[in-house]
Amino acid sequence: MREFVAVARFGGRLYWRDKVTLTTSVALSLGLGIGLPFMMAKVRPGATGELLNTHLGVLTMIMTMATVMQAAVTLTARRDQLILKRMRATGLHDREIIGGELLNVTAQAVLLAFTVCLVLYAVTELPLPRNPLALVLVVVAGAGVLSLLGAAWTAAISRAEVAAVMTMPWFLLAGLGAGGFGPVVEMLPSWVGTVLNLLPTSGVVEGARAAYTGTGDLVFPLVKLAAWAAIALVTIHRRFRWEPRKS
Repeated sequence: MREFVAVARFGGRLYWRDKVTLTTSVALSLGLGIGLPFMMAKVRPGATGELLNTHLGVLTMIMTMATVMQAAVTLTARRDQLILKRMRATGLHDREIIGGELLNVTAQAVLLAFTVCLVLYAVTELPLPRNPLALVLVVVAGAGVLSLLGAAWTAAISRAEVAAVMTMPWFLLAGLGAGGFGPVVEMLPSWVGTVLNLLPTSGVVEGARAAYTGTGDLVFPLVKLAAWAAIALVTIHRRFRWEPRKS
């Protein structure tokens, strides 16, 4: 456990010292997460339902960017620089290396998500969640599952230079399915909405909505997230690469 936390702390120090990460992950996440709902609140004052929909959609998008993208970029870069290989040579177990890195990514994503929520509570009419503990559970579970998926996705990424681009489909699908781009899904064939509802990001939205409104089922969103976590873990176990591909 000590080694697990040590790897997470190491990743955290690198995270806050990386100017590119601070710009693309932190600044962009805060800008989108606060800016778009704030504009909605100004354009449609009193429309708390629409404000909540926008908030949940954008929140899911920035969580995807701070987890799937960040985990994939970080682990791919560590792999290509042979840092992961050297860490294995120190005697650390594979689960401690990957788990420590993902613990850091998850923690940063949760911090960003709740920073956005707190600011919006202060500057808009966004209602407080009726079940705050459920919201915490959903955000933490969602960030953890999405981080696992980012690690699993590295198996499809050939080199670090294309890692961010290769994760963009996750960001776009999250925005489309979660409502971050508005009610675009309603203009598409019904089967598109059915497919998007299977994504883990839809579980985050459904669970968070249930926490805010106090209605709805929390069990199904959490089961959906658990299923995606299992898929990610199996993929990591079978396909995760510790070294760059040989040219």
